[in-house]
Amino acid sequence: MVVKNILVIGGAGYIGSYMCKYLAKHGYNPIVLDNLVCGHMQAVRWGPFIEGFMGDAKLLRQIFSEYQITSVMHFAAFCYVGELVTKPAKYYRNNVSDTVTLLQTMVENNISNFIFSSSCATYGEPMEIPITEEHAQNPINPYGRTKLMVEQILDDFRRAYGLKSIALP
Repeated sequence: MVVKNILVIGGAGYIGSYMCKYLAKHGYNPIVLDNLVCGHMQAVRWGPFIEGFMGDAKLLRQIFSEYQITSVMHFAAFCYVGELVTKPAKYYRNNVSDTVTLLQTMVENNISNFIFSSSCATYGEPMEIPITEEHAQNPINPYGRTKLMVEQILDDFRRAYGLKSIALP
């Protein structure tokens, strides 16, 4: 049996580390890439760990080659409420620009399966509750806007490059 290697961006964070545990339990090999800005090394227990940034195309190429990655899961984003209004450039760089670098490098390496942890912040103020996926997306802060931008970029990458993706709200 061939074990599939899945790159988990942000695998040292809360959601990413639980996903690594789930993947390992189901026969996958989670490879964690995390810069440890928000994540915690002690949360990495189910696969190899690489410290670095998802915007580092050279590092990504090395990981894709060395581990023969089949899929990528993206759980890394800045989301601190007080900071997102005062430092929007940090959010756009990490949450959008670095994600585009990741996607571009995936395409270059023929990796076409991507799971993106988006946010209900893309919907903004709810017009009805519960919020459904058909609800209008009108984010009210830079965090929500960055998540919505990536969702739109994923649609463009699907059309242009055949990248298969799912965005989790």
